[in-house]
Amino acid sequence: MKTRFSIAAVTGLITAEFFSLLGNQIAAIAIPILVLQQTHSTMVTGIAVLVNNFPFVFAALIGGKSIDRFGAWQVSIISDLLSFISVLALPIVFIMYSGNIPSFLLLILIFLGALFDPTGISARNSLVPELSKLGGRRLNYINALRGGLENAADFAGPIVGIGIISLVSINNTFFINALSFLFSALLFASTVPKLRHKTVQENNSDIFLGLRIIFSNVQLRTLAVTGIISGFVISSFLGVLLIALAIQGFHNTALSGISLSAFSFSATVTALLFSKLSRSYSFSFIYYVGLLIIGTGICLCGAVTTQYGVVFSAVLAGAAGTGNPLEQTILQQETSKQNAGQVFAALPAIRFAAGSIGLLLTGWLAEFYSINKILLLEGSVLIVTAVCGWFIAPLKRG
Repeated sequence: MKTRFSIAAVTGLITAEFFSLLGNQIAAIAIPILVLQQTHSTMVTGIAVLVNNFPFVFAALIGGKSIDRFGAWQVSIISDLLSFISVLALPIVFIMYSGNIPSFLLLILIFLGALFDPTGISARNSLVPELSKLGGRRLNYINALRGGLENAADFAGPIVGIGIISLVSINNTFFINALSFLFSALLFASTVPKLRHKTVQENNSDIFLGLRIIFSNVQLRTLAVTGIISGFVISSFLGVLLIALAIQGFHNTALSGISLSAFSFSATVTALLFSKLSRSYSFSFIYYVGLLIIGTGICLCGAVTTQYGVVFSAVLAGAAGTGNPLEQTILQQETSKQNAGQVFAALPAIRFAAGSIGLLLTGWLAEFYSINKILLLEGSVLIVTAVCGWFIAPLKRG
């Protein structure tokens, strides 16, 4: 009976996480459309996208501390409930202003709508090791499922978002989006047991503790440094280069959506294979070969001359979905329970910051150089990183 209950807890956490991530992806497609319709400004729309992602940095400094102080179980539920309320505020205010929301207020509401979710994600991450022991499941197995569902949310979110927008309008989409966070909170609370009391941290005033722990640990420092490079390259590839290549190079807007979906689908399938691959191959092999595959796929995007070639290259670039569950597994193995929240919040923030710089810098470079050259350059950077990392910074199996 205990085993069945424990497996239900693991299943509940993964499912609740999927609905929360799905809500994020629906928001990611709905927010730019709403802002563009409201302001008719591409500049404000671009700022809104950055504002929607900025809470990852906030979570690294503040959210992680709240997890370690108040407990991951409590913070996970509260974060989803606050996300439900803050996302719900956007369509309500939109109705109150009759569709004429000032741009500044719109950006504030978008920021508040995304503010709490990164902390909830980090809280659920920190619970996985204990639930793994409770359910008698290997970390590799659980993280493979989590990584697969995360990529599945990336794949399904935009499709579901566009479908909902076409059926119920952009404003009503946010009401449905808010419900995804409420459902996640209720599902998590009803299936995942409260495992332990909160631990009060002696060094609670150090908001940079998570970053200090990451860069003082050899394994975590490796993930951070390679994450900076891969975050820079992958964010610019998915956010700028692939779209620009489809529109400017092949004059086919649909090609960008097909290629992004192909990337996410490939990443979903390979993430689910992580548990099986980890039994036969080292963490270094899985991680660095994954970076090598992504870099090769990006380079191919810059070299192919047909639309089918672009889709194939996107599939190849996405065929390294094992990197996500592997990273989560190493984090869980190398991080103490007392500071797990701050560490789990800090690492995504590092990658987000690098990705934001990548988006801005790549967008600027695209004004002067061809998209194909930038693809070849950034893909080559990732290949060099993979080769150097393999020899300089090998990853150990915990």
